Amino acid sequence: MNREREATPETPTWNVVIVTTGIARRWFEDGLITARDTLVVDEIHQTSAELELCLALGKRARCRFVWLSATVDPSFYARYLEAAEVLETRAFDPAKAARVRVLAQQPLQFLDDRFMKRVLRERRGVAVFVPTRAEVEQIARELGNRWQGVATAFYHGGEPIRVIRPFLDGEVRRPFLLAMTAAGQSALNIRGLDTVVIYDARYTNVVERGRNVLTRLYLGANEILQMAGRVHGRVDAGEVYILSDRDVVFERLEPTPPEFQLAGDAERVAITCAALGVDARDLELPVPLDRRAYRDAVDLLTERGLIEHGQLTRYGREVEAMPVERPWGELLYHADTDLVPMVAVAANIESLHRMTREERDLRGLIVSGSDHLTAYNVYAEAVNKHGYPGEVYGLPRHLFRDAIDDWAQGRGVLVKAMEDVALGTASVYRQLELPLPERLPYAGDKTLAAFADLVAKIMPFDLVIDEETADGREARVSRGSVSGSWGAVAGTLRYFADRFGVPRASIEGTQLPERAIRRYARRGPPTVVFERQRRREGLMTVHTVSYFGFVLERDSEPLANPFPPELADAARGALVQALLAGETPHPDQGRIRQALERFGFYWRRSGGRLAQAATDQVATQLGTQLGRIGSWEEFINTRLSLDPEAAIPEGVRRELEALPSSLHLYGDRVSVDYEVEQGVGVVRLRLKEGQARRLEPADLPRFDRPVRFTVVRGKRDAVRSDSLDGLRQALSGLSKDERQRLVRGGRGSRRGRRR
Repeated sequence: MNREREATPETPTWNVVIVTTGIARRWFEDGLITARDTLVVDEIHQTSAELELCLALGKRARCRFVWLSATVDPSFYARYLEAAEVLETRAFDPAKAARVRVLAQQPLQFLDDRFMKRVLRERRGVAVFVPTRAEVEQIARELGNRWQGVATAFYHGGEPIRVIRPFLDGEVRRPFLLAMTAAGQSALNIRGLDTVVIYDARYTNVVERGRNVLTRLYLGANEILQMAGRVHGRVDAGEVYILSDRDVVFERLEPTPPEFQLAGDAERVAITCAALGVDARDLELPVPLDRRAYRDAVDLLTERGLIEHGQLTRYGREVEAMPVERPWGELLYHADTDLVPMVAVAANIESLHRMTREERDLRGLIVSGSDHLTAYNVYAEAVNKHGYPGEVYGLPRHLFRDAIDDWAQGRGVLVKAMEDVALGTASVYRQLELPLPERLPYAGDKTLAAFADLVAKIMPFDLVIDEETADGREARVSRGSVSGSWGAVAGTLRYFADRFGVPRASIEGTQLPERAIRRYARRGPPTVVFERQRRREGLMTVHTVSYFGFVLERDSEPLANPFPPELADAARGALVQALLAGETPHPDQGRIRQALERFGFYWRRSGGRLAQAATDQVATQLGTQLGRIGSWEEFINTRLSLDPEAAIPEGVRRELEALPSSLHLYGDRVSVDYEVEQGVGVVRLRLKEGQARRLEPADLPRFDRPVRFTVVRGKRDAVRSDSLDGLRQALSGLSKDERQRLVRGGRGSRRGRRR
C-alpha cells in the first residue's frame, strides 16, 4: 500500500496482501491478524517505530514470520523471531568484483574535471550518494551545467520516482550521472550503472533520553554495502569510490545488527498498548523501551483524556482512528466545519521546510505567524490551479495535471509532497465521512485567528514560549519558519545534534496571541515548596496560573504554622525534597547529605539495579520519619538518619567498591565514571582530545555495561558520544589547524608548545 491504513475494495478477497506497517499495526489492534497468518517482512533492515511494534505484535499473536534483507546481520532476527532456519544466499560474482578506493575528499572536490572527462571518455554510468536533498540537487545542477554531454539527474525522498524512470527503464544512455540520497540505496536497479561514489555521512535519529535526535554520523557497514552493491560483484569493470576522512577497509565490512527507532517513540507504544488493553511490559519489543519516557507518555495521554485505566477512552478511540498523528487527530475531533479543510490538509504535511526546496518563492501564500497555514496555502494553490477531483480504487481524492511540475519548479515546492498530501487528505475526509471539496479556500488573517484559538484551546502540540520549553530547554524557531522568534509557538519540536554532538531543539508551528493563552490558562490548587531567600527560609504556599506546563503567574506566602490540615501532606513532601536537595537548616542535614552521596555512589555503580539505594526508596525512608510532624518546630526537633551500611549488605558494597575508578590509557590515567541512563547502567570515560582521536576498540578493557565517551576541551563545549565512530564524527568539526595539530600528536606537540 502507498500509505498507512489505505486499502482497496478488493483487499478482503486476497490471501496475500501487501501493506505498510501502519496498516498492519491497525489490523493487529483490531484483531484481524492472528496466529493463522504469516507475516512476510521485506527489507527488514529498514527499521522504523511502526515496524518494530508490528514485530512485537506479531510475536504476541504467535504469527509465523518470513523475513528478508539484502544486508543485515541475521543473528538478532534469528534469535528474536525464533527462526526455524536462516537461508543466506549470495549472487556475488568474484570475476565482477569492483575496484574500491577510499579517498579523503568532498563530493564536488572528487567530481572534478579530470574525473568527469574520464566519465565522458569511457561512457560510464555514475551514481553519487550524499546525505541531504540540498547536496543532491547541487551536484546535479552544477555538473549538469558544466558537462552538457553527461545526462544528469537527481533523486531523493521529496521526488516522485517517475523523475528517474528513464534511468530505471534503460532509456538514458551512458554517460550519465545520477545523484541520490539513501532513498535509492537498496530499491533502485539502474541499468548501465558501473560506478558508485559514496560520501561517508548520514543523518539518522539517535535515541537520547527518550527523544529522537537527528545526528550526523558516518555511514554504517550496512549502508556502504548496500550502495556499493549496486555494482560490486554485479557488473564488469565496476568502480566504487568511498569519500571519507576515516580508514574504511571495504574488504573487512560485514553486515551489522539493525539500528532500532522505537525507543524514541514512547507515545506510539503507549497508544498501541492502550488500544490492545495491555501493558508495554507484556510486549516483547525488539529494543528496550525507555520506561520513564513510556510512563510520561501514558501520564500525558491520561491527562488529555485519551487513556483511562490502561485502555483507550471513547475520545481516545475517536482520535486514534484518525489516519494522522495524535495531535492532529485531536484537532480534527474539535475543529469547526470552517477549519476542517485547513486541519485536514496541514495534518498530512510533515513540515513547511520538508515540502519546499532551499530556494522557494511563496509570495502570496505566506500566512505570517503560521507555518501550518502557509503550508496549507501551498497545497490549496496546487489543487486550485492544477488539480481536479478524481478517484483511485473508489477513494475520492485530488489528482494533478502535468502542469503542476512547472508550477512546483517556480514555487520551489516538491511535487511528491503534494501527491502525499492529496492521499492523506482524502483519507481524512473519508474517516470524517465528509465529501472532499473540489477547491480549497485560502487561509488569511481571519483563518489564522480561528486556527490559533483552536490550537490554544486544545494545545495538542509541543509548546515553546520565548524560545524556551516548559522545562527551560532552549528551542529556537526553525530558520525557514514564517513564525516569529518571541511569544508562544505551538508545533513540533525536532531535535538535532550540532557539530559538537550536543542536542539542540527547533520548532515550526503557529504563533499564539497572548490573549488566547490567557483565555485558556488555569489557576491551579495551592502547593507547598521549600524556599531559601535572603531574609527567610522555610515552607511557602504557592498559587500559580499555568498554561500547559508554563507558569504565567506565581504568588507565594509563608505556610501557616502549624501546617493547615489540607496542606500537611504536601508540607511533609516538600520537606523530604528539600532534605534530598541538602537545603534545609535541619541539624542532621549534613549527615543526611553524606549518606545520600554514599547511596548515590552505590546506585550508580550498580547500574540502577540496587533498589535500596534508589532515590524513591531513600525518600520513602525520610517520609516515614517525618510522618507525624505538623509544624516547623516539630520538623527541626525530629532526629533524622539514613544508614547505607544497614540498608546495603556488606558483600554488595564491597563488590561495587571494587569496580575500577580509572584505567591506564596511552600513558595517562583516564577517569571512569558510572552513570544510569534511561534505567540502564553505563560507564563514561573522560578523555583528552588526542586520546579520543587515537582510541581504538582494542585499547579498551571489557566492561560489564555500555561505554560512553566525553572529551573535555577547555573553554569549548565538551563532546559526548555513545560510540567511537560518533565521537570521531563530532570531533571532525574542529578546524583544520586543530585537526593537524592533534594528528601530529599527543605529548610531543604539547612539549613543543611549551618551548
